[in-house]
Amino acid sequence: MYLKFLSRAVGLILRFIEFFLFKLMDLYDQFLYTPLQTSLLPVVCKIPRTVVFSNKTYTVFTANIVSYSRTILVIPIAICLKYQFHTTPFLLVILHDFLDHVDGIVAKAHRQMFGQVDDPLLGGFMDAFCDKIVNVLALWSILMVTDFREFSSTGVWLYVGACGVIIVYEFILGVVRVQDYFAAYYERLYGKLDNSRNTSKSSTAAVMEGKLKEKLESTGIACLCLAQANVCSANSVSGVLGILCLLLSIRLAHASLQHKLNARSTSNEKEEGGIKELQDEGKTDPEKPADSADDVKPISRAMSAFDFYDDSEKENKLFGNTDIKKEKDNLNRRRIESTSGSESTELEEDNNQSKRPRRRSFTHAKTHDDRVDRVYTVGCFDLFHQGHVRLLRRMRKLGKEVIVGVHDSRSILKLKSKVPIDSTETRMANVKRYADVVFCVAGTDPTSYLGCVANTNADLTGMYVRGDDMQDFPARQLAESIMTIKFLPYSEGVSSTKLRKEQYNASSFGPHVNADVQSMFY
Repeated sequence: MYLKFLSRAVGLILRFIEFFLFKLMDLYDQFLYTPLQTSLLPVVCKIPRTVVFSNKTYTVFTANIVSYSRTILVIPIAICLKYQFHTTPFLLVILHDFLDHVDGIVAKAHRQMFGQVDDPLLGGFMDAFCDKIVNVLALWSILMVTDFREFSSTGVWLYVGACGVIIVYEFILGVVRVQDYFAAYYERLYGKLDNSRNTSKSSTAAVMEGKLKEKLESTGIACLCLAQANVCSANSVSGVLGILCLLLSIRLAHASLQHKLNARSTSNEKEEGGIKELQDEGKTDPEKPADSADDVKPISRAMSAFDFYDDSEKENKLFGNTDIKKEKDNLNRRRIESTSGSESTELEEDNNQSKRPRRRSFTHAKTHDDRVDRVYTVGCFDLFHQGHVRLLRRMRKLGKEVIVGVHDSRSILKLKSKVPIDSTETRMANVKRYADVVFCVAGTDPTSYLGCVANTNADLTGMYVRGDDMQDFPARQLAESIMTIKFLPYSEGVSSTKLRKEQYNASSFGPHVNADVQSMFY
């Protein structure tokens, strides 16, 4: 009875500590990482990615190069520990943690300027794997240079145990990630990568636990480096803090490994059930209605029309297929099925968009269509999600022609003081799947842009649609003067801001990793 009560008390204390640490991570993201990202992004954009020497172009600045550079820091860390320069390794560990932020910022900047020029799968793998190399070698170096003669037996067990357990966990996680990287690489190569598995709450929780684990390990290593200046490292303030951080990170390291193993088992179950799903595909009830807007899954930001085009072009060149349009349609169908989870409904709706003018005239001849002729809206549409899809589908029900304005990245930065995750082209391509016309709004006030595309024909009716979360929107005065305004209910539980906070404010998990490989690294 006493042991049961003690275990419950310890578990309650650990939950409280973890809750407190996660709150600290939120504050860290809000007040340190996000301002750091905002301030460094313009600086990174000015650094050239390539240099030309002797008529040859050399790539000198990428996110992976930053990751390689911070991994090399483990060598001076070990040398300084050996020759008892205690402050220098402490500062080098802090520098390594700072560069861990920088590689993500570099990847984001280059993606916005040059498109997806770097392999996100390799970039995410290197970002996570380099951390493991530095942590394992730095902890091993600390154990090698620590003088245990002044330690008590309890201190030795705590000190060596904390470092040793983290080394073992990091080594195992490194091996698992190497295996998963090559598995995902070949799955992607043969078009079998499952993108739908990474939008779950468990994946987001795993990312948050991974971030916290990396911060605790970096803090613990830095403190233990500083503690080497004392005769007995375990009795100093920095030593106690370092051991405490490592002990707290053990549970998170175990959770990270457990998430990886669970993801593997889930993937195996899906693979085993693949044949049954294919058999059941032909048994769909023809009277069953299509998926409603509430059933829409978030769409991966990597799945834009430009991505479909580039990848299908590669496949046609590889296999020498002359029927390019047919191959593109097949590729789009496979990708949309894997991301939306709603069979081929999305692709069929997109293909039917080209038939809408003829279908409208046919329907109008038989039944009365009480929709307005044109329906408008303007937004950012960053991290395209189910709330955006619901809005656009409701607009389709309200108007015969859907016209959408999309703010460019510069105007979003001025409006929200945040650089969007997706490029302007990607956001416009995502919207175009559900709209008839998409135009770019290159300013904070869309009034003049809306005036250029708005209906001026008195015979045509128009409507401006807006979420009810912001009724005093820009361009309202113009919209009221030429058309009706309808406010639609705000989609609770999903927003670009929430997705950005959960998925891309990852201090130790650079934003250059696409959503389709997030759960592979934490």
